[in-house]
Amino acid sequence: MSGGASCHIYGFDVQPGLDGGVSALVLRMDAPTGSVEGSRYAEYRLLLLAIRAGVTVPAVHYYGDESEGLGGSFIIMDRAGGEALGRRLLRDSRYVRTREVLPTQLAAELARIHAIVLDDTALDCLRSTSSGNSACSAQEGLLRFLEIFETVAGGRAYPVLTLAARWLKARVPALSHPALVHGDFRIGNVMFDEQGLTAVLDWELAHLGDPLEDLGWLAVRAWRFGADAQAVGGLCSREEFARLYGEAAGVEVDMESFRYWEIYGNWKWAVICLMQCARHRAGLRPDLELATIGRRVAETEWEILELLEGV
Repeated sequence: MSGGASCHIYGFDVQPGLDGGVSALVLRMDAPTGSVEGSRYAEYRLLLLAIRAGVTVPAVHYYGDESEGLGGSFIIMDRAGGEALGRRLLRDSRYVRTREVLPTQLAAELARIHAIVLDDTALDCLRSTSSGNSACSAQEGLLRFLEIFETVAGGRAYPVLTLAARWLKARVPALSHPALVHGDFRIGNVMFDEQGLTAVLDWELAHLGDPLEDLGWLAVRAWRFGADAQAVGGLCSREEFARLYGEAAGVEVDMESFRYWEIYGNWKWAVICLMQCARHRAGLRPDLELATIGRRVAETEWEILELLEGV
């Protein structure tokens, strides 16, 4: 199936299915070469936990490891209805109602994710051991991606990204209320139909940390798919989404921290673009999608400059 640069995805039908009819399923399997993504086993356990918390995710049925002979570890889950293409969501007339209801639905999903109790054993695989803390601070995440940046830059100068990293390091927010962070919550990783949200996908970057990281990531320019007038996913303003999330989660969103995480998200996305392109160029995973992702560094640098100018 198309979509997803980190895993191979296969759709298949089982007949008779679980209810005696046809079950439409998906097999999500590790790509041959690793990157920053977590394990499929961790993702499998997270999905089970998310289902119990009322998050809209596909039901998961099976986890298999490399010993089963498919070429990598994998998960089998239900195939969600709808689609995930951001450009269609933000342009097609058939999704007018979806665009109206999706901000409220996304805010509610994030509130459910961030409310998951952190002492659940399913989260043990996400706990940070580098500092002895149970959650990853902004400082830890920043240092981790700085190491990746220095590696994939290959000695080439990226002054905007270097400037942004210095700005971020000087303004790291305190982590007062750690939560389960989805890590890749954005347009393109949610399924939808004409009525609204049908599934939250792609949990491989989940970790424990600051819940506002998810809000900032959702506001990254790349996930607006050209609908740049609305900062959050091309759907609504930062202020509107902060209000919706605050109502759903019962908190007041610190807009300064929200903006920090938006700048962090754009910077991190630029580093990921470099990393994905480097995988292609090094021959680790020759792939046209990874190569074209590398071309998005420049537009992200421009967005970072505009955001830094406004703070």
